[in-house]
Amino acid sequence: MGKRRKKNRTAKYIIAVATTVAILLMIYIAVLFAKSTISDLTAELSGPYEVVRVVDGDTIIVDIDGQDTRVRLIGIDTPESVADESVKENTEEGKEASEYTTNLLEGNTVYLEFDQEILDEYGRTLCYVYLHDKSTMVNEILLKNGYARTMTIEPNTKYKERLAAAELFAKETKAGFWGTGFFH
Repeated sequence: MGKRRKKNRTAKYIIAVATTVAILLMIYIAVLFAKSTISDLTAELSGPYEVVRVVDGDTIIVDIDGQDTRVRLIGIDTPESVADESVKENTEEGKEASEYTTNLLEGNTVYLEFDQEILDEYGRTLCYVYLHDKSTMVNEILLKNGYARTMTIEPNTKYKERLAAAELFAKETKAGFWGTGFFH
């Protein structure tokens, strides 16, 4: 009889600990999202700019004052779809991420937010990209839906925690490529 009570207590303890951890994780994610929403209210956005075309999942071309400008989304990385095959491998997932971004952005207008460094080594403009509502960040949408992973490059870290929380959400819910096993 004593062993059964001990097993029941152990099982109850494990369930209580697991429940507590899950609740704390949800609170942590909620706080990060709340914090990022406050940041959005103070974000300095430029635009609106017309999306000329989508290059791949994390790179777009927008019309800024009549000039086609290549914009690389900060803080994320999608699988490759248009890379030089001698350098990187293009994948079906890359094509899928590119299609997702195309469906989301092509033919629309966006707003851009800059961080510390404006250009990368390839001359692309580095931005957080927002939909026409000025509050929905495309970088975050790609992460939440499992089409991208976080990629933090100093000094552009303004939304590092927010983007990490979006990736964690995708991992936990097995969204997109987290559910297929492509990301692990």
